[in-house]
Amino acid sequence: MKVREFFKSAQSRCQLVICSAFVGALLSSCEKNSAIKVYRVSKAPLEESAPQQQDAMPTNTAAPRMPSGLASAPETAIATPPNWEPQPLSQMRQASFLVKGDNGAVADVSFVSLGSAAGNVLENVNRWLGQLGQPPITEQKLGEITQRRHTSLGDVTIVDLAGLPDNADPARDGRIIAAMVTTNNSTLFFKMRGNADLAEAQKGDFIKWVAAVCNAQTQAGPPQMAALPQTTSAPQIKWKTPEGWTEVPPSSMRYASFSAPADDGGKIDISIVTFPGDGGSDADNVNRWRGQMGLVPVDASTVTSQVVPLKTPDTTFSTTEIAGDKTRTIAAWTRRDGRVWFFKATGPNAAVEKDKPKFVKFIESVRF
Repeated sequence: MKVREFFKSAQSRCQLVICSAFVGALLSSCEKNSAIKVYRVSKAPLEESAPQQQDAMPTNTAAPRMPSGLASAPETAIATPPNWEPQPLSQMRQASFLVKGDNGAVADVSFVSLGSAAGNVLENVNRWLGQLGQPPITEQKLGEITQRRHTSLGDVTIVDLAGLPDNADPARDGRIIAAMVTTNNSTLFFKMRGNADLAEAQKGDFIKWVAAVCNAQTQAGPPQMAALPQTTSAPQIKWKTPEGWTEVPPSSMRYASFSAPADDGGKIDISIVTFPGDGGSDADNVNRWRGQMGLVPVDASTVTSQVVPLKTPDTTFSTTEIAGDKTRTIAAWTRRDGRVWFFKATGPNAAVEKDKPKFVKFIESVRF
């Protein structure tokens, strides 16, 4: 049954709502002592590994709840160029800046720490390429475009990506310079996204700053502790777990996680993710999921044609299905009360197709 017909058939059975972003990369130092600012950056909390950190939202999206027991981290003073304006931190960003250039050019700079499971370089690079409207690359091509910078925390992988998404403002987009390093317990992400010429001009300082932040992670900080942003708990929801699904501990990115077995010995990963705000456009999210599956991005009109609305007494949510060569994703999401909720199941093609009725019943069982 086609996905549009399938989800439409489920509409009459819906009792309630369903529910269902990543962040990016940052910082750089300046050698001119007369033209630097000093700010304090929290040492990144080394989170426990999370199952498939693939639900990270686009840059500038507010973050979900953090683990309730997360302790504060020591802070270290680090200098930044004078045109890097500190911005309010989300619950995921350890640092956030807005860089301004000539003629309205801007770039967003961020530093984020996630679990070590988020550290697949190729998947992250292809996700960033998708954000720039570019097709994914292969492992061989990745080796040709990456640079490495040694730090006391480990070797940092650096990529410089160019591309302008459809209808994007070139004053604010067109280039991503990103760096990442994975330790035993965490992956640190640094990202500068914005005007292509401004990003090029800031690249040297950005790379120096990445190294400074990484080196700071292994240094002893002052005795005072830097308080992390206060956690805002998401509203509580309830659901009925389908037979054969096993609930697994959620990560810092997820409200809840489940696993379902596949006939070939694989598994289906099911996630619930929620964020304050609207969570980005449907085209951004669908193309991010496509990038995770190695598929090229599609334009907004194509995404719209593949999204099926499903009305319930409380809300209207959207559903879609994405099939790759070996994997398949089915997703449903809704925006309500100032938040976005995503439900998503990803796994082997045949297994996800077989479990689709359970996924729909799961969505129908959700209660806020």
